[in-house]
Amino acid sequence: MWDNLIALLAELSELCKGLLALSKQKREFLIAGEAQKLEAVTRQEEVLILRIGKLETQREKALQEIAAAHNLTTQGLTISQLSQMADEKIAEQIKEFQQVFSSITNELVPLNQLNTQLIQQSLNFVNYNINLLAQTQTGPTYAAKGSSGQNSPSRNFLDAKV
Repeated sequence: MWDNLIALLAELSELCKGLLALSKQKREFLIAGEAQKLEAVTRQEEVLILRIGKLETQREKALQEIAAAHNLTTQGLTISQLSQMADEKIAEQIKEFQQVFSSITNELVPLNQLNTQLIQQSLNFVNYNINLLAQTQTGPTYAAKGSSGQNSPSRNFLDAKV
């Protein structure tokens, strides 16, 4: 049981490290404006997140087995309690994984927030340019009899029928 948990935690930590590396690449591509590379990194992130989700399900099952063996429930089970149930070698490994996951999380959260801000800024810029190019001058809604209501011709930068 414990070996299975340790193996799952090791694989999860590697995948999380990969996710962190992809997030760093994503930031670079957002800054450089390289849309195709950004799309490729996003697809890789999706694959990693799916794999992490599957491993997380397996980790929860392993925790349930361990908890059942010690007549406990997984609800409210902490790393400290888990470490106390395990032998010394396993407990040390669990604490190391806790530090690894904490480190990754501490680095990933602000990085994802920065990436979100960069994406929002890019989206605002694109929307601004689209609105600028598609802007038309419209005349009054109501006009006097016999008048078209337009004093000046409208200017369109884009000629398109919708």
